[in-house]
Amino acid sequence: MVQKKKVIKGKATRPKRKQEKKQSFKKKRRKSLPKTGKKKRVTLKRRILSLKKRRTWEKLLYSFLQKEMIGLVLLLLVLVFFFQSCAPHQIDGQSMAPTFQSGDRIIIAKNRRIQRYTIVTFEPAGIPGESYVKRVIGLPGDQISVEGTALFLLPKESSSEAKEQFSEGLPDGTIKVTLSEEVAQTLALHDEIPDNQYFVLGDNRLHSDDSRVFGLVDEKQIEGVVMYRYYPFSKIGFLH
Repeated sequence: MVQKKKVIKGKATRPKRKQEKKQSFKKKRRKSLPKTGKKKRVTLKRRILSLKKRRTWEKLLYSFLQKEMIGLVLLLLVLVFFFQSCAPHQIDGQSMAPTFQSGDRIIIAKNRRIQRYTIVTFEPAGIPGESYVKRVIGLPGDQISVEGTALFLLPKESSSEAKEQFSEGLPDGTIKVTLSEEVAQTLALHDEIPDNQYFVLGDNRLHSDDSRVFGLVDEKQIEGVVMYRYYPFSKIGFLH
C-alpha cells in the first residue's frame, strides 16, 4: 500500500513543474511585450519629430529662397534704373581744377534739368566718343553783346532795369568773357542765347577749351548733370 502511494505522489509532482514553467514563460512574454510596444512608440515619435524638423527646415529654406529671389529682382531693377538714368565718368585733365582733379570719378544724372552753374558732361561737336565736363554759365534767353572778341552776358533773371541798361552800359551782374575770333563772329549775330543752347566754361580758365573756343553747346550734345563724386574717398559726396 505504501509503495502505491509513493508512486502516485511521484506522478503528481510532474505536472506542477510544467505548470510553473508555463507560468514563468507567460510572465516573461507579458513583460517583453510592453517593451516592444514602447520601442515602437518611441521610434514613431522620433520619425514624426524628424518629419516636423524637415518640414520646418524646408519652410525656412523656401522662405529664404523667396526673399533672396525678391532681393535679386529688386537689385536688377535698381541696376537697370541706374544705368538708364545715370552713368559713371572719370576726370582726365585739369580744366575743372580746383573743383575736380585728374583721376576723380563722378556720376552723372541723365535727363536732369540744367541750371546755371551746374556742371555737365557733353560730347563736343566733331569729336565723337569724347566727353567734356564743364560748368554752365549761359542759359537760353540770356542777353549777350559782342564787342570785338569780348562777350558780355546778362542773365535772364536780372531785373528789367538791368536789361534796359545792358544796351547802353554794363549793369551789375554782367559776365565778361574773351572769345576766339571765330566764336565772336558767330555770337555777334545774336542778341541773346538761342533756345536749347548753352554757354559753358571750365573752372580753370587758363587751361580749358570751352565755349570760348568751340562756341555754344546744343542740348542734344549734353549727356547729363554731374551729381556725385565717389572717388577719391576723402572728397566723396554730392555736388551742388
